[in-house]
Amino acid sequence: MFRFLRLFLFHMKVYIRNQYFLWLPIISTTTIFLLQYLTAHGYDRLDDPYLWTRSAIFGLWASATTATGSIGFQRHQGTLTYLINTGINDFMSLTALILPASTFGLISFPLSYGLARIFHVQVTDLNFEFVHLVLLLWLSVAVMDMLIAAFFVLTPNAIVYEELIHIPLLLCSGLIGQGKFFDHLSMYTQWGLPLVYPIRKLLSNNDASYNSWSYLLSLMIWLALAVSLGSILLRWAKKDGQGRLV
Repeated sequence: MFRFLRLFLFHMKVYIRNQYFLWLPIISTTTIFLLQYLTAHGYDRLDDPYLWTRSAIFGLWASATTATGSIGFQRHQGTLTYLINTGINDFMSLTALILPASTFGLISFPLSYGLARIFHVQVTDLNFEFVHLVLLLWLSVAVMDMLIAAFFVLTPNAIVYEELIHIPLLLCSGLIGQGKFFDHLSMYTQWGLPLVYPIRKLLSNNDASYNSWSYLLSLMIWLALAVSLGSILLRWAKKDGQGRLV
């Protein structure tokens, strides 16, 4: 456990030294916040208490999408082989490599909250339930990153293909898009996407159709697939030299 923690902290230091990875969640959160602020100001709806929350969630997701890009970055530097072939389990080594993407994305919440205070935008109460939902969201994003990034180990073009997966997932999560169609869509996708439940709850959707059982089921499915398929894909990459891992 301590070896994994040290490895994770090492990767976190390497991750934030890259200017792209460092500024992406900051710029994404700020941009989405300002766009929403201008729209709300035009329609005189600055009393929306979830404006800052949406911005923070988007910033977290934007940072999480760099998990596949970080693999390509390490491959480009020629260090991916050494980072994966460590003294601990191969999948745990890959997890330590991609976990900083979602973890650093948590900076979007205090950033968005600070912007809300500066621009006098109404905010929600920061209570235990809110923190709990944010942690659930982070966990779901981290687990999904593990499975998606494991597939991208096989290709040197991960950063090219990542948006083909991340954007549809965001559409199905209920974060962007309004109307009955997206509401009905998220009611079904919650059973396959663990990030749907915390997002809908953070945005104050008290519909009983969204429940914690869907979150637990979908999270366990993604985690099981990440561990099993991830280990297999890593073995393939090492054996056949796919993705230029070996």
